Amino acid sequence: MFKLYTLLIICTILIPTGIFSQEKEKKKQKSTDIILIDDKDDRAVFGFPNARVEVNEHNDTVAKITIGRRRWEFIENYDDTKVRMVKVNRENFKGHWAGVQLGFCNYEETDQANFMDLNSGKSMTVGINFLQYNIGLQKTKTNFGLVTGMGWSVYNYRFDNNFLIMQNDEGITIGEPITDRKVKKSKIVTSYINIPLLLELQTSEESNVHAFVSAGVYGGFRLGSHTKTVYFGDDKKKSRQDMNINPLQYGVMFQVGVNFIKLYGTYNFSSLYESDKGPEVTPFTVGLTLANF
Repeated sequence: MFKLYTLLIICTILIPTGIFSQEKEKKKQKSTDIILIDDKDDRAVFGFPNARVEVNEHNDTVAKITIGRRRWEFIENYDDTKVRMVKVNRENFKGHWAGVQLGFCNYEETDQANFMDLNSGKSMTVGINFLQYNIGLQKTKTNFGLVTGMGWSVYNYRFDNNFLIMQNDEGITIGEPITDRKVKKSKIVTSYINIPLLLELQTSEESNVHAFVSAGVYGGFRLGSHTKTVYFGDDKKKSRQDMNINPLQYGVMFQVGVNFIKLYGTYNFSSLYESDKGPEVTPFTVGLTLANF
């Protein structure tokens, strides 16, 4: 049994404490705490936050080191020792929301307004989804559940026409034609805090391909907005005047992914502008999830 405890001590020294802080602890516990889970019949199991070490000198697998969802198994075979890494299945459902997203924003026009002719290839959206909560809907499996959270998204609507976006005397957003100089580019920038509620289905943990699909609804409230106009000659005009951008947005959302390829899309049921205060345009986005947290 002496060599088992020696191996345990070596393992605890080699495993950096920083690894244990990668995930939130379910119970309040210092990352340096070591808990003896079991110690009998020449078998010892030590626990750490998000990790455990097990040694057993009466088994071919003399030691197991588990960190997060990876386990290293030390297997003795005659005079040889091999190391095998295996994947540990999750104990709880975890969805795909938190992360960084990059996509294109566009809209459907009910009212045809020349100043809203969009340059779709240069109209981009960036999202940072910083908060996620998971609700599993199965007792014995972890691949189906609800996902919610919170994210921050910035939408850049880019135009290349000769209009200045402004409010008229009645407080309605219009495009004023510019005749004395030429516009190089103009854009409307808005930012929202979005909250989704998605139903997600994933492939099983045993599958060699990790795939998922999720769909649901979302709503958001506006943090800010502004317009920016750049003329040839590098003369710029930026305005934070209220352009009647809708303070709330809501619609449907979908996500789909296979391994590292993850796509998402949204379609609003709300207009970009407040009712009767601008053209009737319905935003939608498509893009990629660059990374999940």
